[in-house]
Amino acid sequence: MKVKWINLFLLYILVPAIITGIVVKSGAWWGLFCVLTYFIGLIISKFRQWIFLPIPLLFVFWYWYTYGFAVRDYVTMYFACLVCGILFNQISKEYYKFVSKILPEQLTNLDYNEKVDELNRRLDKYRYEHPNEKLTPEIVEKIRTDVFF
Repeated sequence: MKVKWINLFLLYILVPAIITGIVVKSGAWWGLFCVLTYFIGLIISKFRQWIFLPIPLLFVFWYWYTYGFAVRDYVTMYFACLVCGILFNQISKEYYKFVSKILPEQLTNLDYNEKVDELNRRLDKYRYEHPNEKLTPEIVEKIRTDVFF
C-alpha cells in the first residue's frame, strides 16, 4: 500500500472520524471544534509554520494557570487535538523517511551480502577442485570480478 493512501486514510479520514464519533457520543457539540484544531495542527506541521505554535501554547498555559487544569475542559481538549495533529503528521513524515530511505538501503545491503556469500562459495569450490594449488590474489580477484561485476 502506498504511503500517500495510508496518510489520506489515517490522517485525514480516520482520526477526524474518531474525534467526531467521540463528540457525537458525548453530546457536547462544541467538541466539533476539536476537528478544526486537529487540522490546524496538521497544517502547522505540514507546512512547517512553527511560528504559530507559541500562540496556542501561551494561551493554554495562561488559561491553565488562571483557571486550573482540567482534563475535560474544552481548552484542554482543543490543545490535545492540536498536538495530536502535529504529532501524527511528524510520525507520518518519519514513517515515509523510513520506508523510502532506510529500507531500500537495507535491500542493497542484502544484495551485497548475497554476493559475498556467492564469492565464498566459489572460493570454496575452487579450493575443492584444486586441492594442491595455492589460492593467489589474482585468482581471488578474478572470481570476485565475476561475482560482483
